[in-house]
Amino acid sequence: MKKLFFLSIAFLAFFAFHGCERKSKKQADFNTSPVSIKKYETPPGADPSVSAESGGNGFTGDGWETNSNYNSQGKPDAVKGGSISMSLIDFPNTLRIAGKDYNNEFNTVCGNLLYESLLNIDPVTSDYIPYLATHWKILDDNMTYKFRINPNARWADGKPLTADDFIATWKLFSDPGILNPYTNELMNSFETPAAESKYIISVKSKTASWKQFYFISAVLKVLPAHYLQNISGKDYVEKYNHIYIPGTGPYVILEKDIVKSQSINLCRNIDYWGEKEKFNKGINNFDIIKFVFVSDESLEYEKFKKGEIDIVSVRRVSSWKDKFDFDEVSRGLILKSRIFNEKLSGIQGISINTRKAPYDDIRVRKALFYAFDRNKFNEKFFSNSYNLMNSYFAGSEYENPSNPKFGFNLDSARNLLSEAGWTEKNQDGYLLKNGKIFEIDMPFQKGMDRYFTVYQEDLKKIGIKLNLKEIDLTTTLKLGDERNFTLLPITWTALPVPNPEGSFKSGLADEKNNTNWQGIKDIKLDELCDRYAVTFNYIERVKIIRQIDKILTEYVGYILMWYAPYQRIVFHNKFGYPEGILGRINGSESALYLWYCDSEKISAYNDAINNAGKIIDKGEVDNKYWLLLKEKNK
Repeated sequence: MKKLFFLSIAFLAFFAFHGCERKSKKQADFNTSPVSIKKYETPPGADPSVSAESGGNGFTGDGWETNSNYNSQGKPDAVKGGSISMSLIDFPNTLRIAGKDYNNEFNTVCGNLLYESLLNIDPVTSDYIPYLATHWKILDDNMTYKFRINPNARWADGKPLTADDFIATWKLFSDPGILNPYTNELMNSFETPAAESKYIISVKSKTASWKQFYFISAVLKVLPAHYLQNISGKDYVEKYNHIYIPGTGPYVILEKDIVKSQSINLCRNIDYWGEKEKFNKGINNFDIIKFVFVSDESLEYEKFKKGEIDIVSVRRVSSWKDKFDFDEVSRGLILKSRIFNEKLSGIQGISINTRKAPYDDIRVRKALFYAFDRNKFNEKFFSNSYNLMNSYFAGSEYENPSNPKFGFNLDSARNLLSEAGWTEKNQDGYLLKNGKIFEIDMPFQKGMDRYFTVYQEDLKKIGIKLNLKEIDLTTTLKLGDERNFTLLPITWTALPVPNPEGSFKSGLADEKNNTNWQGIKDIKLDELCDRYAVTFNYIERVKIIRQIDKILTEYVGYILMWYAPYQRIVFHNKFGYPEGILGRINGSESALYLWYCDSEKISAYNDAINNAGKIIDKGEVDNKYWLLLKEKNK
């Protein structure tokens, strides 16, 4: 989960809206405007010298796939203008989207705002939809893919996008000089792409896997060949470390808008080629997206209260209950919202090292789970704000509803330990076997002690001695990667798309530096992982993951804890947004492209600021649009 395939960064993001100021303004006056960096004037449409059969004008798409009946996640009547600001913790080491240090918070949050891929994903069905490419096909060998580039696609500087751009991107990312072996490995899992024409690309994978198609079509962002000509990987890393290369996305970065260590502005591109495309309807509305780099959470909170920051992602239950309970909240100037969507939660639990006795005995592992009182912890420490985790893909369509569910039961724990041979006790009440007491050393990270001390007491009741020691995250990861633990609490960030073979296949169990911490080895699971990799049908892949999920939960390699089935945000009440507020599988960062300035809300907000008794309609705290839609589509 840390490294393989689709990389993901866990981050704490806060947003600020500056275009909608406290002074009441009409919609047309947000003091912002889109920009243009166009240098090349190219007529719309395809090069007339390219035949219809080669992807030019008149291309019919016979024998190809496309998708015109897809969902748009934006609000149709959203208006353009204004600005939004997002606070990130660390200024990026680089603006490059590949090579050394590219995998940073800034690049993750920007997503498709600057650079685009050949295809995109339907926000509701997860089907492929057109993006830079209008059509695609997967040949019978399931390894050869073809794409027809949209002849209207343009770089921000006005040059047309062609097959040469894609090939130049692949060659650059394959170059060891970019100092990123993982990217090199991904690129080299394909043969060199070929340009069959100006608009048609042929790519051959070295393995038959849907993940190969997914990566090359919907993950890989394309760069302009006219910037990459005659440049090595080494030169690219050095030259473009803090210099923006124009992309095809709806936003650009101007040199003047990069203030090192402080801020980076993205400006809406008035010449964006996809402005009128269906996939852009109602999204990418702000003229300016400003990233401000602030690491102090207390300072961000104060800025939020003052109105300098307009939306905050709230992680702590205590903050949700206590910090955001003041006059502006009660009057509706600030809204608290829990958005129940299908964003993957990842795994939160205590990893059990099953390579070591007595944890290789499933009866012992189950006993440890039965002694962990999740309901008590959820009630006592989190005000019942979370759901109990009974899946490795909790709260998503991948969760298997028939997974085993463990409740707190010390009698069941005692019986299982007895069956496992732990029948004797010493004078202190601890279980004995072969002259040794049942003793566990469990490191933990700061803040976990409030429930682990209770767990310690409950384990003592069944004869197990638990020793607790506080450590940091770096040490936790080191212990886990080196398999130097018995029980070890960890929270894994979920990948956008499940990759079970990267964490659970048997071949990883005895190798260090991967996320199969529990040490699971299961032939059936391995077979399912192999089937998953070559199953191109999305619905069938979901079914396979559910089978994998059941095997994992029945193995009891983790004492699973809890998860939030929602995104918890607090924001100043002056925005417009779609019914679901955030994306189906996204966090609060999706406000960047889904939200917009709402002049009526701004007027009501400003009026309430100037009139202390004014109350604005607060609406419902809980938004379950995505869950209701899921139920409707079953």
